[in-house]
Amino acid sequence: MTLPEQTQLSPSATDALKTLHEPLERADGLSREDALTVLTDDGMDSADASHFLSELLSKGYLYAVDEHVYLTPS
Repeated sequence: MTLPEQTQLSPSATDALKTLHEPLERADGLSREDALTVLTDDGMDSADASHFLSELLSKGYLYAVDEHVYLTPS
């Protein structure tokens, strides 16, 4: 997985993206709720999971359609 250079992520958001990458790719997207579950199951508390998911969406690493999130094609 290569991260775009133009938009910097915090180290924790980078970890969240790495955690979400395989499940998102394997399932061709996840509901927002399932994405948060993946992060919390990996040990992140729910407030942080929500924050980092929002950061990934706002910086374009993920995109949302309806209530599902997907990896942005690189």
